[in-house]
Amino acid sequence: MDPVIFITCLLVFIGGCFIQSTIGFGMGVLVGPFILLLEPRLMPCAIIFIGMFMSAIVWYQYRHALSLRFLIFAFLGRLPGIFVAAYVLMVISTDQLEIMLGVTVLGAVILSFAKLRLASTPRNLFIGGFISGITGTTTGIGGPVIALLMQNEEPEKIRANLAAFFCLTNIVSLTALHFSGRFSLADFNTIVWLLPAPIIASLLAYRVRNKVKKQVMQYGVLGLCSISAVVALSQGFHLFN
Repeated sequence: MDPVIFITCLLVFIGGCFIQSTIGFGMGVLVGPFILLLEPRLMPCAIIFIGMFMSAIVWYQYRHALSLRFLIFAFLGRLPGIFVAAYVLMVISTDQLEIMLGVTVLGAVILSFAKLRLASTPRNLFIGGFISGITGTTTGIGGPVIALLMQNEEPEKIRANLAAFFCLTNIVSLTALHFSGRFSLADFNTIVWLLPAPIIASLLAYRVRNKVKKQVMQYGVLGLCSISAVVALSQGFHLFN
């Protein structure tokens, strides 16, 4: 990978991991469109791989707030979604992936603004896990729908359960991507050099987490995500070519 592109990717991942460590999710939403533009061959495996390590760190930090009830039903729903996504990735083109990414990001932004109140019942968690499995494995963005189900919970519980959920399910997603030909040893050898990103981001977030207003950060992220989604869609539809 070109050194300039690598450093840019590293900085983008640090920013995305910082957001996820602070509010519980959002790394994939922020990072996805940029990585697709900078280094398309790393999509979506880089986001899923780095997200797995970021989630492991956050899971450890908030392990006392973990809820097994949440994990079981969401995990059971995500498994079939992962296998559906693995098949989709085998048959779509890069342009179609860009369009799917753009639509997913815009959908995540709309969900974040919507005043929906969905209870975290076993059925809703299963359905949410299934949708997360499809979007999370195809684009690296599986957090918004699960976060929507947990929005009424305490912040520490949200961080702990989202982190545990994505740490475990991302392992399954990477396995499915490997067997579908979208995550090779060469990809791993490139992505592993990006691992400082979640470590640096978690250290920064730990120091400033209580000093940053959650609402200000969310609106800033949503604005940036909206722009990146439009860019991804324009690339997919070749609007400026």
